[in-house]
Parts: sequence; structure tokens; C-alpha cells
Amino acid sequence: MTTVATASVLCLPISLGRSSKFNTKKGVKGGFRVLAVFAEEGGVEKKVSWGPLFDVEDPRSKVPQCKGKFLDVNQALEVARYDIQYCDWRARQDVLTIMLLHEKVVEVLNPLAREYKSIGTMKKELAELQEELGQAHKQVHISEARIATALDKLAYMEELVNDRLLQDRNSTAPEQTSPSPSTSTQSPKVVQRSLPRKSLNVSGPVQPYHPRLMNFWYPVAFSADLKDDTMIPIDCFEEQWVIFRGKDGKPGCVRNTCAHRACPLHLGSVNEGRIQCPYHGWEYSTDGKCEKMPSTRLLDVKIKSLPCFEQEGMIWIWPGNDPPTATIPSLEPPPGFQVHAEIVMELPVEHGLLLDNLLDLAHAPFTHTSTFAKGWSVPSLVKFLTPASGLQGYWDPYPIDMEFRPPCMVLSTIGISKPGKLGGQSTKQCPTHLHQLHVCLPSSRQKTRLLYRMSLDFAPLLKHIPFMQYLWRHFAEQVLNEDLRLVLGQQERMINGANIWNWPVSYDKLGVRYRLWRGAVEQGAKQLPFDKPV
Repeated sequence: MTTVATASVLCLPISLGRSSKFNTKKGVKGGFRVLAVFAEEGGVEKKVSWGPLFDVEDPRSKVPQCKGKFLDVNQALEVARYDIQYCDWRARQDVLTIMLLHEKVVEVLNPLAREYKSIGTMKKELAELQEELGQAHKQVHISEARIATALDKLAYMEELVNDRLLQDRNSTAPEQTSPSPSTSTQSPKVVQRSLPRKSLNVSGPVQPYHPRLMNFWYPVAFSADLKDDTMIPIDCFEEQWVIFRGKDGKPGCVRNTCAHRACPLHLGSVNEGRIQCPYHGWEYSTDGKCEKMPSTRLLDVKIKSLPCFEQEGMIWIWPGNDPPTATIPSLEPPPGFQVHAEIVMELPVEHGLLLDNLLDLAHAPFTHTSTFAKGWSVPSLVKFLTPASGLQGYWDPYPIDMEFRPPCMVLSTIGISKPGKLGGQSTKQCPTHLHQLHVCLPSSRQKTRLLYRMSLDFAPLLKHIPFMQYLWRHFAEQVLNEDLRLVLGQQERMINGANIWNWPVSYDKLGVRYRLWRGAVEQGAKQLPFDKPV
């Protein structure tokens, strides 16, 4: 029993949920006392060897009161240290709960007790104890995940403290006229630790897009918006295009400029799978070939077209000069989700700035105080946890999984318990979820075409309510407006020379990786960082 209890205390972490049903200061039935005393018949007390493991003071009364405050590094480290103390205390209580339940099982199965109880009563008691044991073991599994998170936070805070000490030492070094040999030997370490803190250089007017960034499949429209007799004009990488369906129903994308007099084709109409110019009636097929020229002899005229494909309810184009890849990435919501809204917006910001914003969740309790983050508390530490070579991961402490999908997509799954409320420590612990897709198509250097798709794994009847699409759009616009006023200010200052990535911190990880990936694409790297094959 001693070995089992000790091993459990070392490997079982915190339980931030319900408190133990057993009071650590009072005796329990059968004479068992928590403070390492077991009362036998006749009043003789015998000390139990594993008892001292549970004689630990509850640390909650000593936790620093810091809710709603901004903490410096040392204060945050102190909070993390108290978290570990609580982890230790809570783990001991969990183990004690399991051990006492096992003692109750032994008591129920005691031959002397069986003389006074019916079989039915014993079965009922054992079933109740089995259910309590199941709950206790479930709590232990939850604790395993939480202790790992707590230790990660502590290690991270210790790293921050070390960085602060090294920075302070580095800043005071130039003031010393004759540095000691020990100081000179430590200076390379200071430089080495400072290197990861170098900022990204994203400043000045947005440069023309590099052709290499165009060599990807880009989603440009939802299939439901493209009827047989409609057209969708789009801008992509500073060029104007128009999408329509041909005679076979398949979508095509051609330059939105008539070869005759440069009239915008989207002002015309679709006639038998051909787009007709409103000026003189010239008609073009989905491959750009002019097939009709009313009032004149037919000439061999063709306008530029792009590879165009339809998959999973979206229209894709390939704007680059390289041959298109054979596969298109899947953007479908996870199994069990139903699409509830598909919204398209034109936003006056460069698409990279919008991606930076969407890949950042730490700003939510400060920016979205009137919408989805209303009432959120401000955590003392926010992190995005991801593999060393990946563009996906999950947020801590928010139950949100997120991924950047090249070249311009953000996918996120949010765990919720009630409308507008986050629930659980991870998405897997949440009963219901909201899945979001954001596509940031680079229309021009200061304009983005945003495609937004929202899916739910609950409330399927909502999608059948009339005008629900307009309500979802209203909510989406409210959230975006909270972001736009900030991102537009960033864009203005960036154009005037300010660097919008001055000092990346821990919760900027996914945004930084996007910028590194994009820089590698533009520089023609043979192996793109963090990218995974489709």
C-alpha cells in the first residue's frame, strides 16, 4: 500500500474540480483517521506508514491575490510556484479519496458485515462505491493533463526570469569600464539568448507580391454563390478576374476585361455557359476563347484564363505561372459538423495583417469586449502550444485548436458549453464545438477578400430558421469591426515605416511561423519551414 500511494502521489497531478468528499481533519467510519492513525477495536491506535503523505497543509489560503492584475515576470513566477504547491496538495487528496474508497470496499466485503446485510444491500453499496471509484479515477486522468500544463508554465516562467536576468546583466555591462574576465566569458551566452528575441521586419509600404506566392491553389468563392446564370468578379494579386459556370456546369475563371474595348465583363450576363460583354456582345467560354462576335466576322481572340476547380463547396483558382499541383487541400469541417453560415466580405487591409490578427487569440479579452469575449478574464499567461515543426496546435488556457493552412487559410475549433461561453480546459473536454474557416485572399496590397465558413456540431435545426444567415453575418461583422479599427491603424503606421512585429512573445508563435513561412516562399526556399505535404 505504501508503494502504491507514493507512486500515485508522484505521478498523479492536480484536481481543480470538485473537492474530496472526505474531510482530512475528521475521522471516518471504521476508525480510519487521515492523520496516519487507524483505530482498532479496544481503542488501540496504530500508525499507518503512508499516513504522513497526506498530512499537508492546504495552500489555497496563501495564494497571491492577483486576479485582474498585470504581473511582472517575478510575480508571475511566484504564482506558478503556488500552482505547483496546490498541484501537490490536490494530488494527495485525490489519492486519499481512492484509498478510502478501497477501505470502504473491504469493509463491505468483511465476513462479519455480511451477517447483518442482505445480498441486495451489499450489491447496492458495492455499485455505489464502484461509481465513486470510477469518478475518482476519471479525476486522476484529468489531473495528469493539468499537471503537465502547470509544469510547462513553471518552466516557461523560469525561462522568462533567466532572460530578464541576462538582459539586465547585458544592459549594465557597457557601463563597466573594465569588465572582469568572468563577465567577458558570459557575454556570448547573453547574445545567444537574445537572438530569438529579434523582431521580424514587417514595415514600410507593402511591396508588390512575389510571383512565388501565387503558385498555390486559392479558394475564391463558395459554390452556393455561383449559380448557372450568375458571375462573381474577384480581385486576386492586383488583377481582376470573373468566375462563371460553363455549359457543363463546371466553373471557369477568366480575366475581367473584354479583349475588344477593355469593358468589365462582369457587367454583362451569362448566355448558354458563355460570359457576354455588355458593350458589343462578344461572348467568352470558360477557357477564355471568344466564341461569338455579333455584327462582325468571328476572329481568333482569346483572353487569359486561370486553372479553376470546384471541391467541397468551394471554387479554387491557381493564379501562378508554375503548373498547378495535382491535389487541393481539404477545408471541410471535421466529422459531425454541419455548415451553418458562409459569408464573403471585402476588407480594406492587406491580407498578411488580417492573417496576423486571426492567428492571435491573446488579444480577445482586450479587443472583443462587446462580442464573443465579453466577460472573459485576463489570464496571467497565454501560450500557443504546437510541435516544433508545425503550423497547428492549441491555445492555453483557452479550449481552442487552431491551424494555419497555406497559403492563406485559418482553421479553428472552439469548445463551448453554453452560447457565448467557453467550457473545459481543452476542446476534447467540451460537449459542443464551433468550427471556423477564414480564407484571406490577397486581392491587392491593401485589400482582402475574406471567405468565412461557420460550422456547429450541435443545434442542427438552426440552419433551417429563415434569415439565420443574416443574423450570422451581423455577428461576424461585429467581431470584424472590433478588429478592423486596430488593424487599419497598424496598416497606416506600417505604410509610414513602423514595424508591426517589433517584439514577438510566446503567444505570437503561430503568427511568427506564418511570417517565416511566407518569407521562405518569397525567397524561393526549396524546403518550406513548418509546412506539411497535403
